[in-house]
Amino acid sequence: MRNIQLFKKKPAYEDFVFNEIFKDEKIKCDPFYKNLIQFVLDAKAPVFYEQTDASEYANFSAYYNWVLRRSGYANSTMESMYFLHDFAHMMFDYPYDMKSVSEDEFNETVITNEYAASNETEILAHFRVPGLRESVLQDRRIFFDTLRDMGVTQPTVHDLLGMRRLLIETGTLDFLFPKPEDVPVIAQLKGYSGNRAWCKTRFKQVVDLNPTEYFFWALRPLNYERVLMNYQSTSTQENYERTVLKTVRIMCAVMCLDTLPRHFEECFDVIGNLEGRVMLKSAD
Repeated sequence: MRNIQLFKKKPAYEDFVFNEIFKDEKIKCDPFYKNLIQFVLDAKAPVFYEQTDASEYANFSAYYNWVLRRSGYANSTMESMYFLHDFAHMMFDYPYDMKSVSEDEFNETVITNEYAASNETEILAHFRVPGLRESVLQDRRIFFDTLRDMGVTQPTVHDLLGMRRLLIETGTLDFLFPKPEDVPVIAQLKGYSGNRAWCKTRFKQVVDLNPTEYFFWALRPLNYERVLMNYQSTSTQENYERTVLKTVRIMCAVMCLDTLPRHFEECFDVIGNLEGRVMLKSAD
């Protein structure tokens, strides 16, 4: 990782996120997604960085509240959608100390969160934001198109979560895709069954790191919509400093640094030790 972005003042940090990270006006100005973004800033204070190694592209550091600024997106809308997906993940809880949970518990937590985050950014976003579908992925059909052709209005978070699990893990609902043009859609959904293999790999990678269990304010896959509909930020500069400190301490622990910051001000010295390092570098 390189060019790690830390800010001393909460307003400067939020200005950066709402202008440099989320560039698409439709997304960041939508009332629901504006609240989602603000909640994650308040609850997780994610740190942004750029890539130095190919492993970082797929290491999913967002689970530790560190977000890779990828390049190469076709437009600002696609880039904002990528960040929105990471932010959707960061709404939810994650077990940092793998020695305190079973592998099955870890798998179920991560997979359920993945299903909910994917439903939000791959399907519900197109129901929530007028004109969004016309701005992205025009070269392919997506599940939102299938639902729209069926005459489905915006489905509930609960219904979509159950549907996604059945579509990916069973063949129970395959009859919903009789059209030839929907074959790639269902095939892509089935491809997410690889999440379980990813979970096993990640669990083995981090089970011995033991960065201790950190508490962050988090929502659940079935309640986040209700909360965000009326979310109002009450976070202060003090809250921001405390959350940034935890987020930086987690990555220092994952990177096995000898010294972890004890105070907010120390974070700005410690991040220099993270420059050029790679989180969970792949064996190949």
